[in-house]
Amino acid sequence: MDHDNSYTIELLNADLYGEHDAILYYLTHAWTVARQYGHEILEIAYDEMRHFKWLAHGIVDLGGRPDLHTPPVTSIATIDAALQKDVDAEIHAIDQYEDHRNIISDPAIKALLTRIITDERHHLHIFRELLAQTRNRTEQVSRKSHEVSLIASRLQNIIGVEYQQMMSYLLRSFLERHAQDIGLDMEERSIDEMRHMGWIGKLMGKSGLDPQFPALDTFNQIREGTRHEEQLFQDLREWAKEAMPVMVPTIDRIIEQEHYHTLI
Repeated sequence: MDHDNSYTIELLNADLYGEHDAILYYLTHAWTVARQYGHEILEIAYDEMRHFKWLAHGIVDLGGRPDLHTPPVTSIATIDAALQKDVDAEIHAIDQYEDHRNIISDPAIKALLTRIITDERHHLHIFRELLAQTRNRTEQVSRKSHEVSLIASRLQNIIGVEYQQMMSYLLRSFLERHAQDIGLDMEERSIDEMRHMGWIGKLMGKSGLDPQFPALDTFNQIREGTRHEEQLFQDLREWAKEAMPVMVPTIDRIIEQEHYHTLI
């Protein structure tokens, strides 16, 4: 790998980390404190996922490896604080992309960053509009502390599993982009896991809980779904039948999809 490629990969991995950070914050805000704007924020998160994919493929094309280390996510209690955090994130992203575009000489990468900047400017406009509509509002959920603790212990484990599976499938998709499996390819599997994570995250948000994403310090910690993970959902279903029956249809849907992943 030549020096120019190495430095470009370093810059793109910094951009990839920024997209990863934005995705986790936007998903958390859409599921929890800013649920009233959940649709708008999720649409932005999906754009960031596309940026994440483009950057990762660009890194692999240059001979690098995408850095998928997990950014820390800090809990935010009010909707205006969440939206201000999102506004600040977009401003920082635009500044960083513009700096990297000025540094990088590869015309294809410069064009990609320009394309991403266009989206980020639109995201900033949306977040500023949402923030202008909202001041000092907090969604309160009335639950006893022991109930919240019990729900959290059950659901948080599932969030962690789905996040790890999603990142595993994404990594394989980035590194084996031309390989196809019968049925679902790695990218499609990661989309399934992201949807599962979203369904559980929304249930947590309605219970007044903030999902936490496990830190992935090494690639060895990123694992794919197995029958063991499928059993976790079966155990969750048994608990939910008594504790939270409203969850059962969602869990059943996840179990069916997870079972398919173990077969292909």
